[in-house]
Amino acid sequence: MILFPALLSLAGSVGQQMPAPPTNEISVVGNKLRKLQLDLNVDAGRMTACRAKVSSGDRFIDDVACESARVCIGKRSSARIGLMNCINDGVVAAVARERAKEESRNAEN
Repeated sequence: MILFPALLSLAGSVGQQMPAPPTNEISVVGNKLRKLQLDLNVDAGRMTACRAKVSSGDRFIDDVACESARVCIGKRSSARIGLMNCINDGVVAAVARERAKEESRNAEN
């Protein structure tokens, strides 16, 4: 079993196919990701466990980061920088999806 501590860095930019969130939202997500440290257990190229060693302070981001890590490792993004970028992209995309859902619910009301 291999243990990968992954310190997630800046959130990066949102993919071109998604609308850009407000600048302050990117800053908030980036600040949370800077705090987050994940412990990943990987065995034979498969993630067997993930936990937030140091939480981002946002349970949603912590959970999405672990799910993104599972997907990224499945895609063989195991080089440290590649893995961190892949996880960051997954978190930013999930936050954008949640924001879009919230805006849709607000528009219906």
